[in-house]
Amino acid sequence: MRFSSYVNHKAYADNWGYYYIFNSTPERDTRKYFHKIETILRYLDLFDWVFWIDDDAYFTNFEIPLTHFLSQVNDEQLLICKSPSTKKIFTKFSSGQFFLKSTSLSKQFLRDVLNTDMAIVEKFWHPEKHGYYTGGDQEAMVYLSETHPCYSKRFFKIIDHNYFNNRDFEFDFQPDEHFLVHFTGTKKQQLQEEFCRRLEINQWIIPDELVGHYQVG
Repeated sequence: MRFSSYVNHKAYADNWGYYYIFNSTPERDTRKYFHKIETILRYLDLFDWVFWIDDDAYFTNFEIPLTHFLSQVNDEQLLICKSPSTKKIFTKFSSGQFFLKSTSLSKQFLRDVLNTDMAIVEKFWHPEKHGYYTGGDQEAMVYLSETHPCYSKRFFKIIDHNYFNNRDFEFDFQPDEHFLVHFTGTKKQQLQEEFCRRLEINQWIIPDELVGHYQVG
């Protein structure tokens, strides 16, 4: 585990009465970036909507419920944020955080992500259009969103990064300026530590009054 963000995620979920699942178990897929897809597929039937959040992202505004963002959805089944326009290295969208509705089409989408031939995706990829390539689930999602009729029309809703994909440098004085912070790059741990020092917040990035509710060291 790279971060203690599971404390942050659990505290946020408890604050709103959401069911939180933290999965550290091994998955069958040998590609680590695809583990999230297997996890979501396993639990999707239990809920109306699932919000996935990576371990390098933290909730920063505990006053905003997840349901606030679903107002952006019409008939779409996947709600996801663009890459920040403030970054030189961009991606079409970020699969670090997204909402997925529990439907048969959504489950098929997850299976299609797992079964996507990444060699074909790499040939399809145009960096000037699609951005940075990592060979992970995010690229498989982009590929399906542009090539598969079921997903290229009204399955995705791609919204501005300021909804739930802000970077650490976009915060000026306090954590609740944005809904969450997503640490990216090769020095994520360092960025997280500097963020906490600069904003004078605890390492779990939770309101101080909640720290005593959890057995954290």
